This record gives sequence, structure tokens and C-alpha cells, in this order.
Amino acid sequence: MDPARSAMVSIPTGADVTIELTIVVPAFNEADRLVEGFRRFDDAASAGAVDVGTTEVLLVDDGSSDNTADMAGKVLAPLPHGRVIRLPANRGKGAAVRAGVAQARGRFVAFMDADMAIDPRSIADLLELLPSHEVVIGSRALPDSMVETTYALRALMGRLFNQLVTSGTGLGLHDTQCGFKGFQTPTARLLFQLVTIDRFAFDVDILLWARRFGLGIAEVPVQWKHVPGSTVHPWHDSLTMLADVYRSRLGLLRAAPMTAARITAGNPFRPGSLSEAVRDAVAEVLPDRPVPIVVDPDGVTVLWALVEPAEARWLNSELADRLAPCPLRTISLTGSDLRRGGPLRGRIGTPRVAES
Repeated sequence: MDPARSAMVSIPTGADVTIELTIVVPAFNEADRLVEGFRRFDDAASAGAVDVGTTEVLLVDDGSSDNTADMAGKVLAPLPHGRVIRLPANRGKGAAVRAGVAQARGRFVAFMDADMAIDPRSIADLLELLPSHEVVIGSRALPDSMVETTYALRALMGRLFNQLVTSGTGLGLHDTQCGFKGFQTPTARLLFQLVTIDRFAFDVDILLWARRFGLGIAEVPVQWKHVPGSTVHPWHDSLTMLADVYRSRLGLLRAAPMTAARITAGNPFRPGSLSEAVRDAVAEVLPDRPVPIVVDPDGVTVLWALVEPAEARWLNSELADRLAPCPLRTISLTGSDLRRGGPLRGRIGTPRVAES
């Protein structure tokens, strides 16, 4: 999916503000639940758990047939950094979150459901751990978590699904399906580039790729309250999710290779200064999009994750001009290619923030 093809309604943002966190809110026919959900968000902001001055909120309308987009514009209007992204057709939660991640400007990015069933005060817990972990996920199964629901069957099916996922994938996590996950943004862009599942099992595939790359994953307790009106169909969606999970586990789901720039040290850059020069150059040619930059002893690789190939080739040309005479090659990489380079934990950097 090319997020740039989506029609977008923008709420003005301050260009001179550095965004620390982008929150992506996927929404499909959620017009009736947005007001109450964002009341919980406002309460968290009032309590100091969210700094709206440095937080961007992207609500992605996943081809809704109701007035979700119009209602989203109203509830986001008081926020200084809020946007509504409208997808032309319903693609699924995974596709909606991917579209938001593609446009995220923050140093970190998280996604949460439109009903805010997870208390948004947990955002502060994500931010506390994200500087030291590439991925941080909410878990309703940790001892300090609180779960409030009168729907025993739905809760039982959720626990069963998590057990099946844990036994089938070896993830070893308490709760893979909690709709509250955060990432260092370059990591999020890479993971969503590789994941091809568009519906509810996308986050299991995300976690599988994070494990394959040896990235750090932390879990935080959450307070979760069931909110009536969910569009999830427990039996049908659970079966579909399990099928997608095992297809991913067996390596049957493959993303198209991503275009990348491979830069090796050369005059005037020594190996130690090359990564700094590359970060500065990327910030100039693609400001406000924290793409992953992988550093190794022999050079630097810029991964144009969630960037269309034609645009990526143009960006490589611009980079080459800024880094000349340092050698730059345009290459294509798959997830398997990246895994052969060893664990990525601590090796995925980000461009410098361009000066406004």
C-alpha cells in the first residue's frame, strides 16, 4: 500500500516543534466511540502522562462507511499535532497502522485502539522503556495489570489465542494481542515494511520479526476495560489470525525487497565519522521521517522502509550528491538479507532532526 495515495485531512501543526511521540489510532466505523475514547486520552494528558505539545496523534480512518473521519477531525481539533488519514477502502487494522507509521514524525511511535480500552496513562510507561528497547508492548497478563470485563467468553478466547501463539511461535510473551505497542520509530518502519499481514494478526508477525532480528522487547502492565461496540468477530477473526500466524511462522509470507543505500567509508570520511555524515544527509533529503540506518564496521546502510522504490532511488541520488566522493550503491534487501548481518539490537540508528 502506498500511504501517499490516501486522501488526508490535516489539522495545522507547529513546524518548529520536535515531535517526541507519534500515536497511531486505527479506526473502522468508530464514529460512535471516538468521543468517549478521546475523553480518556484528555484525562491522561491532564494527569501528565501525555505531553500533547510534543505528541503527534494520527487517526487512520480505514475506509469507514460512517462519519468516522468527520468525528475524528472534531476530537483531534484541540490537539496541536493531530491529523486524520483517510484510506480509500477498508484494508484491515494492520494496513491502517502501517499507513500511520509511514507518516510518523516522532522519535517513538505507538499504536492504540480508538476506544482507548487501554488506559492512555500507560503511555508514560512505554516512553520510560523505549529509549533502551526497540519494542515495548502492553500486556494484560502481567501481575500488575488490571482487566475489567463482563464478557467471559471473549476473555477466555483471548487467553486461548495467546497460548496457541506462544506455543506455536516461541515468542515467550504474555500477551501478543494487546492493542497497545510502542517502537523506536526507525525500528517500526523496518518491521512494518516486512510484515504483509493487513488484518488482526499483523502484530504477532511484527513480534516474530523483532525476535528474528534480536531486538529488545519489553512488556509493561496496563489497565484494560472492555468497551462495547467492537468490530472484532471473536470466532471468525481468531481463526483467520491463527492461519496468518502459522503462515508467518512457516515463512510463507514474504514482503517485496526494499530499496536501500549502501555507503562505504572513503575520502573525506573516516569510518568513525561516516555514520554522522550519513545521518546529516538523510535529515536533509527526507526530513521528519525517521528511516532506519544500520551501522556496521564496513559502512552504513540506509533502509528506505515504507518508501516507494521510485522515490527511494531519487533519494539515493540526492544522498550521493551530498556524500560525494564517498561511494554509494543502490541495493535491494530482504528481511533474510538483514538477518545474515547479525542481531540488529543497538545497530538501528536514525537521522538527525532537520533544522526548521
